[in-house]
Amino acid sequence: MRKLNRVLLALFLSVLPVFADEPIMNMMPRWDHGWGIQFIEEYRHEGDLLLGSKKANSGFTEDVHLLHLQGVYTWNRSIRLTAKLPYVVDARREMPNGFGGKLVERDNGIGDATLALPLKKYFNLEGRSGSWTFKPMLRVPLAGDDRYEIYDNEWGGGLGLGYEFEMSDFNFSSSAAAWSFGGDDPSEVHISVDFGYNFLARGMNGSLFWESDFHYEDNGSKTLLAGPAFYWNFNDTSHTRLEWKHDFYDRQGVLDHGNGDVFMLSIGFVY
Repeated sequence: MRKLNRVLLALFLSVLPVFADEPIMNMMPRWDHGWGIQFIEEYRHEGDLLLGSKKANSGFTEDVHLLHLQGVYTWNRSIRLTAKLPYVVDARREMPNGFGGKLVERDNGIGDATLALPLKKYFNLEGRSGSWTFKPMLRVPLAGDDRYEIYDNEWGGGLGLGYEFEMSDFNFSSSAAAWSFGGDDPSEVHISVDFGYNFLARGMNGSLFWESDFHYEDNGSKTLLAGPAFYWNFNDTSHTRLEWKHDFYDRQGVLDHGNGDVFMLSIGFVY
């Protein structure tokens, strides 16, 4: 039975947007007392300093390199606990120095952790199966308090909803999450919609996806990212995914960087 469940896991694995999805590869062990761990290497480059949708300063860049450690434990197929801990390997941004030049700021170190309790309701229909998800979330401040910081070092609470289904060749997943934070940090909403095509090659499972993510903050910031992702299942225990997204629309409610790209390489293991 456990072997069958692992096969089902491989068939249902999908991609992982940085905002709201969960380990492993946005799908978790479907057997009692299953667990998994995932590493994500993330690179982000943003080419302009924006105020609204206009370039306040062209050529003022931001480059961020993150390493994410994520884990999941499954009590049973419907109740799970997930944890995410990011580490800022290196972050560098250019800001106006007030004298017509550039001020270079840097950040590195542990970011804020995220805990979640996804509760899933599965369904099996003729030619289609999937699940609904309700997910309470908690942000735990672990980052420092510097002038330039990738993570906010604030407590936060959130709720997420998800719906996904899969057929023999195609799959669809969608999610939405709303966050509220302490201090002066703006509330946020994240929406994700993904379409995928499944294939078999040399006895191994793979998928190609087109992902779209929308990020909104109540200070007026709005970003729409989209791009392809490739997932590969090596042996039902080891999984990998490569993803690229581009900012097709970027509006910053406060002076901030935008008009960028995100690259991610993920490696996950389930047991």
